[in-house]
This record gives sequence, structure tokens and C-alpha cells, in this order.
Amino acid sequence: MTRLRMLLLAVLIGVGFSVSATDSAQAQGLNMLVMGEDADEDSVARGNRIFNRVILALGEEMNVRGFNVFDETAVALNITQPNRVRRRDAELIDVSRAVQNPPLDVVVVFQIYASARDSSYSDVVRPAVRIPGRMLNVKTGQMIGSFEVSGLELPPLPVDCERECLLETVGDNARVLATELADALAVKLEGFVGTPGEPALTVVAPSGTGDTGASSGAVGTECGGLPTAYVIKMDGFDTTEITALEEYMNAYSCVQSARPVRASSRSAEYWYETRSDSARLNRNLRLTLEHMGVTGQVQFSGNTFVISKIATR
Repeated sequence: MTRLRMLLLAVLIGVGFSVSATDSAQAQGLNMLVMGEDADEDSVARGNRIFNRVILALGEEMNVRGFNVFDETAVALNITQPNRVRRRDAELIDVSRAVQNPPLDVVVVFQIYASARDSSYSDVVRPAVRIPGRMLNVKTGQMIGSFEVSGLELPPLPVDCERECLLETVGDNARVLATELADALAVKLEGFVGTPGEPALTVVAPSGTGDTGASSGAVGTECGGLPTAYVIKMDGFDTTEITALEEYMNAYSCVQSARPVRASSRSAEYWYETRSDSARLNRNLRLTLEHMGVTGQVQFSGNTFVISKIATR
């Protein structure tokens, strides 16, 4: 292995150099976090100059496409150490779910791999950069899409290219690839979300639920959001009331399914899939209790709704 190739690998994966970690077409209103996974020792470490250029390019492309991109350090500063490196995907997902303000919808996780190939006929060294990325629904963990970009034929490194030269040369190529990755992921996300104007999976809502969605057969103009799921727990209701609540929930516009997880004579739990946002669902649940004439409370945290009946003598 040539000295230049060894230097390149050292610069990119953090061997031999200390890396300071301190140092769309249709806007859907989705809150997004872009995070780098660098647990693999062969990947470019967080805090590296190349890593920083890639995460900025990814975030900016998503931003101009209409998604709300938040800075990880800014939103997670009070709940995690901002200078951690070599983090696994489990840690990244846990951090994204722990962030409450703002509530996050999508996390984009990427990795950066870089290497160098010696020519068989000369001392020419060609760098290679590969950036895989994937998107997850923060609330449910559902895979939204993935893509990988790589440079087919990157320019050879200049003769006597030292550390500064390597960082800038490889960084230039990585930034371009990051923009291409963001473009592909944005297309996948927009296709996954859907666009307003598509037929909504709705039925006629019982009168008085407060739901403003489309009736059966109508075109739902407000059901173009990210498909998500909530856990809805009912506590203290009798069987008749639980049945009525289930009928109302299945009548809300934008609903996709309401699957029972557990049930008893006084409580029930549902896995509720919908394209409606949490604010609208919270309002519909409160108005449903009012319409049923039941005194109760609706509590919401993360992706869980707890509906509790307040019994009186």
C-alpha cells in the first residue's frame, strides 16, 4: 500500500489523527432529522470535515424540497452528549424518539465509506466514496426507503497530496454524492407520503364527532400526510362504550386501520394507523367523548393516546 493511500485511509476513518467531535417538490410539513451512523470503524467518523460537508448537503437538499430539517445538536443538546462518536443506529433512533420539541416524523440515517485504489500500471491513486442512506418513521420504526450513491469514476488524487489536500478533494466528491442521495431519498419520501387530492380511506363519520374529513366516496384533500401509527388505550369504559369508541375511530377521515392489541371488559388497546396528524386525532377523540356524553380525559405523549373514563357515583 502506498504512503498516499495509507494517509487517505487514516484521514477518512480517524486512524492516526484525532477527530474533534465538538469541533421539495411538495412541502408536507414533515419534521426531519439527518443523522450519521459511524459505528463501523471503516466508515468516516462524525466530526470529520468530510462528514460535516455531507450532512450539510443532505440537510440543505431536504430543506429546499420543503421538509422541515432540524439540527441534531440543537434539538438534542439537553438530552444527550453532543460530542459522541462511533454511534450505532440503535442510539440514533433512541435519540430521535427522545426529542419532544419539535416532534419528529422522519429520521434520515447515512454512512460514508471511502477508499483508494492503486493503478496496476503507475503510481496513480483514485479515491472512491460510497454513501448509503435510509429513512425511518420515527414513531413506528417503519422503513420508508433507502438508496446508495457512489462515484463511478472519481478524479485521481494529485501527486504528493497530503492531509489537507485529501480532505478537500474527497470532500468535494462526497458533497456532490450527498446531494444526489438526498434527491433520491426525497423522491422516495414524497412518493411514500402521497399528495393531497388522492382518494382518502374514509367512511361517513357519525354526526357530532367533530371530524372535518371527507365523507365516503369523496376526495380527501387533507389525507396527504405521512402514514403513521398511534397506540390508543381505553381505560375504565364498559363493553358498550368501547364498541362505540371503536366505531367512531373507524369513521374518522384518513384512517387506514384500527387493530385491537388487547381487550377486556373494562379496557382496550388499539394499534391505530392513519394519515391524520396528532392534533386532529386528539381533537376528534375529545369531541367523541363529548358527543357520547361520557366524562373522561384524553392524554397524549409520543405516539400514545390514553383515554380514561372518569366514573361518578
